[in-house]
Amino acid sequence: MIGEEFDKRRHFGFMLDNAAREIKKAVGRGVIEMGEVPCNLKNAWLVGYIERQRDPVFQKDLEKTFHFPKSTLADMIQCLEKSGYLAKAPVDTDARKKQIVVTEKGKNFSTLAEKEIMAVEDYITRGIPEDQIDLLVEIFEKIQQNAKDYKSYVELKKED
Repeated sequence: MIGEEFDKRRHFGFMLDNAAREIKKAVGRGVIEMGEVPCNLKNAWLVGYIERQRDPVFQKDLEKTFHFPKSTLADMIQCLEKSGYLAKAPVDTDARKKQIVVTEKGKNFSTLAEKEIMAVEDYITRGIPEDQIDLLVEIFEKIQQNAKDYKSYVELKKED
């Protein structure tokens, strides 16, 4: 019976989702305590990424980097603009093109959020040797790649 087999397994997707949710909540609590409440905590990663880029950043660049659908990314950017974390600025070479820049408020938020992210990561990995953390990262990367490849696998299986 499939139900019994299902119950006996460790479900990595479920475990990873639960761990990610707890980590997000922990970071979120810290950011809220600092008095900064963004539209969504995922936006802290986006703001920090944009801030660290040396070249101008455009929405198309972010779509490729973060693998967000165009509409999701547009909503995130719009929310961050309304909140005062990001702004759009014309490019010298083409006034129609708008680069995304981080405002001073965005820089402050990014610094606070990144400090909290690092504090939570330090806390949740305490007592775990560096070689085990390296192994965990390697395993996560393999799981992520396998999950990406699964669509191709299913399509090939259908052809058989």
